[in-house]
Amino acid sequence: MKNKLFGRLGDSLKGNWLIVFLLVSVISAGLFTYRTVTGINRRLENQRLQDIESTPEPQPQPAEDVQDVQQQQPNVPLPAKPSPTATPKPQQTQTEPENQPVVEPQPVKKFVLPVNGKIFFAYSGDELVYNRTLDDWRTHNGIDVSAAPNDRVKAGADGTVKQIYEDGMLGTVIEVEHDGFTARYCGLNPSTYVKTGETVTQGQTMGTVGEISMEVAEESHIHLEIIKDGKTVNPDILLK
Repeated sequence: MKNKLFGRLGDSLKGNWLIVFLLVSVISAGLFTYRTVTGINRRLENQRLQDIESTPEPQPQPAEDVQDVQQQQPNVPLPAKPSPTATPKPQQTQTEPENQPVVEPQPVKKFVLPVNGKIFFAYSGDELVYNRTLDDWRTHNGIDVSAAPNDRVKAGADGTVKQIYEDGMLGTVIEVEHDGFTARYCGLNPSTYVKTGETVTQGQTMGTVGEISMEVAEESHIHLEIIKDGKTVNPDILLK
């Protein structure tokens, strides 16, 4: 029975060999096309994977380059630059203008002796000393500075002539108001070179050496007294 079935199939195929040939051709063409398309797709996929692997990763672009690119593109706003933190400036103290002249402090002038001589009789204060002219013991309220008769008597410091008068014991006296004290120049000649109220400067001639009645037994000299706060003080404090 099987032989009959295959025999009939063989007879059928023999009669339709053209159909079989076409069918085989179509199948072969389909297989070829499928293999070709599949091969092309594989090559394309491999190429795409190779391109992806060979492509370098994008590097971050410097801020300067980004800014340059954005500047070249119109109507593209630039990113705002962060403003640096302001450092507080130290408070400046007010100084003198540079063009203002600097006034140097003037040194305090030292009181000088009214004549060019030496002190031969010192200030005694409350201590009693012997007076050869009067032949008694008394205080000596000033200093005696030797000087030749008619030598110039000069102001020991800047000041104003307070008064000029004659004293029976001290001769012609010139009192000058200096800064903080009064100087009493005793034993001048009556003819003076200054007058009451006149301003004098240190070293200015006020008169000449005369005579001191209460000390005529001593050599020619000028008797100098310094009065401060209404009391006589040792003139040495002004000469040091």
